[in-house]
Amino acid sequence: MKPDAPTSPRKVKTTRQPPLAKIARSAGVQGLSRPCGSLISDARRRRLLRLGTAKPITLIYGADKATATPGDTVIFTAWISNDSRSHLRNIRLIPRSFTNEAMEPLVYTHSPSHEELAVAALAPGETLMRSFSYRVRTSDYVHGGSLVSAMQVKAICLGQHITDEHDAIVSLSGAQNDWPSPPVRPGLGYWTSTAVTSVLPRRRARSLARTDQ
Repeated sequence: MKPDAPTSPRKVKTTRQPPLAKIARSAGVQGLSRPCGSLISDARRRRLLRLGTAKPITLIYGADKATATPGDTVIFTAWISNDSRSHLRNIRLIPRSFTNEAMEPLVYTHSPSHEELAVAALAPGETLMRSFSYRVRTSDYVHGGSLVSAMQVKAICLGQHITDEHDAIVSLSGAQNDWPSPPVRPGLGYWTSTAVTSVLPRRRARSLARTDQ
């Protein structure tokens, strides 16, 4: 029975040493190529992939009325929502442009301060609201068409820069050269940035009556 004693420890050593050696070598190589470690990097990558399929930040931007006339005050409201599972950092609401049908730059009657347009952090599920107002002028009404307010939001999520943007369109009802606007969503007048701001009527085709002469 004595000759069998030295054989059993060898079998144990041969079965246990290779896995430990592989783990050590793997950790050494990955540590050099990725300082954060493979487990941290892979988990971060999976989170970013999940964010790619779902929008981490949502901007809803609309007006309190679909049509306006001179003297009316229009309230534009922006809702910023964190739809991700992580905190958003450095959130900034950016007024991109505000014009009438003649593409004249307009200035809001009242708007948030520069400090109020920037927020340090937004927790998952939290929503932020900011409002702007504008008093419609007669000069806007003369041009007809619509008022278009473009808004954008930027933030950082898990080290990635994210953004969303929307346009709010208010038709100047009864104005000269007014063109019917698309139906407004119930309760809001918000539109995507790809929405058509105005459409000019096409010229009618010339009559072909002369061909009968």
